[in-house]
Amino acid sequence: MTDDLTDAWDRLVPLRRLYQVAALLNMPRLGKTDAHEDTQQINQQATLYAGIADWARLSAQAAEQLGKPDAADATDLYAYLVEYTDQHAKGWHPAPSEHSQGIVLADTAEAVAQTVLTYYITHLAEHREDYELWLVDSLSLRASVWQVNIAAAHLCGRRPNCPSSAHTFKEAKISPHAIEILTPIQIHRFIDLLLSETRSHGNDDASD
Repeated sequence: MTDDLTDAWDRLVPLRRLYQVAALLNMPRLGKTDAHEDTQQINQQATLYAGIADWARLSAQAAEQLGKPDAADATDLYAYLVEYTDQHAKGWHPAPSEHSQGIVLADTAEAVAQTVLTYYITHLAEHREDYELWLVDSLSLRASVWQVNIAAAHLCGRRPNCPSSAHTFKEAKISPHAIEILTPIQIHRFIDLLLSETRSHGNDDASD
């Protein structure tokens, strides 16, 4: 299976066929054989499912991008991971919320790193009450970005059949292609600016 997003676009199937595939994947249990054959069949089954899951993930990304005006301009697929650290944390840890990781289409890894941090901080500002205890004064954020095709090629030599994701690339110690770090001062200035703009818009709406 390939990680080529263009190939995924070309091979997207109609919804009716997807339901048929889903039905076919509801496979019966493997027949009982001797222990050696059981293990071999299970390993083959696990490998096949991993490949199907990887292709399904890529196809989902392609389907989401269909119809977006910038889809044709974005040429590469990038995986990103947002992490945090503070004066009480040892090292970097995955940042909370589903917005801290994912795969996107973009032109450069550097652009992805900057964009996902901006988007993540905006999410924090809009849901500040949910993260109030976590948003300490010493909080720093880091976005690490991998070009999926390149990182997946390195991954195959270290962990065959592993799905392509930022967490997998990090665990395999594959160096990211871009890193962006925001200091505590930058983070709180950004949040304060967003909150100020929100209050300003609220006052404008009230005056109207």
